[in-house]
Amino acid sequence: MNRYSVITKINLSLTAIIVMAVSTILVSYWLSDQADNDAYAINVAGSLRMQSYRYASSESVREDARSVVNSAWEDPVMRNVIREANLTELFELLQSRWGNVQSSLKSADLSDAEKLRLVDDFVIGLNTLVLGIQKNAEAKIRAIRTFQVIAFFITVILSVAAIYWVYLRLTLPLAELTNAARQIGRGDFTCNLPNTEGQDELSLLSKSFNQMCRAIAYMYESLEKQVDEKTTELRNSNTTLTFLYKLAWQTSTHEIRKDDFSQIIRELSRVTGIADIELCLLTESGDIPYLQVNGTKDNDPDCASRNCRDCVAGNSSTDQQLRYVISRENTEYGVLVIHGNCHDDIQQWQDELLRSVAAQFAIALSLQGEEEKIRRITLMNERNTIARELHDSLAQALSYLKIQVTRLNRALAKHDQAIMMDVSHELKNGLDSAYRQLRELLTTFRLKVDGKGLISALQKTVEQFQEQSSMEITLDYDIVHAPLSPQEEIHLLQIIREACQNAINHSHGKRILIKLTATSDNKIMLSIEDDGIGIDTNPEKLNHYGLAIIQERSHQLNGEVRIQARADGGTGVYFEFIPEYSKTTTA
Repeated sequence: MNRYSVITKINLSLTAIIVMAVSTILVSYWLSDQADNDAYAINVAGSLRMQSYRYASSESVREDARSVVNSAWEDPVMRNVIREANLTELFELLQSRWGNVQSSLKSADLSDAEKLRLVDDFVIGLNTLVLGIQKNAEAKIRAIRTFQVIAFFITVILSVAAIYWVYLRLTLPLAELTNAARQIGRGDFTCNLPNTEGQDELSLLSKSFNQMCRAIAYMYESLEKQVDEKTTELRNSNTTLTFLYKLAWQTSTHEIRKDDFSQIIRELSRVTGIADIELCLLTESGDIPYLQVNGTKDNDPDCASRNCRDCVAGNSSTDQQLRYVISRENTEYGVLVIHGNCHDDIQQWQDELLRSVAAQFAIALSLQGEEEKIRRITLMNERNTIARELHDSLAQALSYLKIQVTRLNRALAKHDQAIMMDVSHELKNGLDSAYRQLRELLTTFRLKVDGKGLISALQKTVEQFQEQSSMEITLDYDIVHAPLSPQEEIHLLQIIREACQNAINHSHGKRILIKLTATSDNKIMLSIEDDGIGIDTNPEKLNHYGLAIIQERSHQLNGEVRIQARADGGTGVYFEFIPEYSKTTTA
């Protein structure tokens, strides 16, 4: 067993207290038992005095008294008490005198007074014996008291010492450990327990507790530092992502101008904490920036006097600058410059953000360039379309009128009245046709499909035609799930307008049914049917430009159009084509 153990010391203390208590009880019991025999001896010695007087007072009881006295002399308990009280000599002397007293009391020569005096002398000896026994008994009782007092004080001293030792070596260390545990529970790991010099369990526990506190404090501090670093990284990432999202949304929703660039650079300075950030934008062949933006100061006049192309084509950084070239697909749009000696100060997330901003600027400027090209191509296509429409309609009508004017001049020279009347009639029809074609062209050029889609434009067209004629026009639109392109919607709308206009002008019917459906093979089917007089087998006559326009529009959509008489009467215009979304899906 470890001699330094707290449990060992507590067990030893308790054992000593228990041994002391048990010893006190046993000794007290033994002494009290001896005192009981002394009381018996005193009683027996007291009866000797009474029996002595009985023996001397009457002969009738003398034998009985002699028997009691003789048994007392031979009583073993009495003899043990006499021996323990060191009264053996007195006891034997009294025993021998008792024989003499018996002989004297039997003699007739002595008077009663002398006999009584002889008994009194013997009783005085007995009193001396009783007194000796009494003193011996009192001495035993005093010994018991003395032993109990000594045992009491020893027990108290042992208990106080044990309690004090337990308080010093157990209660206080446990209280300190408890307080340290509560302190750790509150998140304070600066505990320092003093009881660490001993070799017992609590000292070892205190020492281990201090080591644990230091280890936890170090780990906690390290974790707090890591949490702070991760929090900073997450905050920077969140700020960066938010800024990049806003930048991407801003550059993708509308064309960015100088004010937008200034706002973006100021926001970039705020997010990165870098004060001097400058944006220079160049044309593809220019050397001087056409746009120079700095979030914190005015434009640098030095840029107007030096070749900024060297800045774009040079190294990505110098001793006093960091440069982020804005380029995409081998096209350089400018440079993002960080002024000042910041190579050692700039962090990785800042460098990545600046690179991302430069890349986003490059994408935005590239998209703007593409949009400009698309607008130019669209404008050229629109002009070509107008030229083609004018050539196919008004140009032919004017050529026809020019021919008729030539005929009129010849007729005037010959004074041919019949030819002049015929030419006059043709000129009138040609002018009417040309005027009608002009109105159709104006309607076509003004025609548009707004944000509500093709269905809204068709409904407006139906309402317009119903106001202009008495025919009942029904629209069956069943392609709400087909995403048509704007070009396809314009061509479909124009085909429907031309077919309806022809039906109103020439069919003499009462009803027109417009039906748009999607077939199972991803085609769009258009049918315009009327209940009129029908169409000639050869409808392509002079000045019938409406049918030509329908044919032209169908060719633009790479579709097939059929214009034919219906079996139930009237005319049907049937057109089908494959839309662009279906072609993309099929590919």
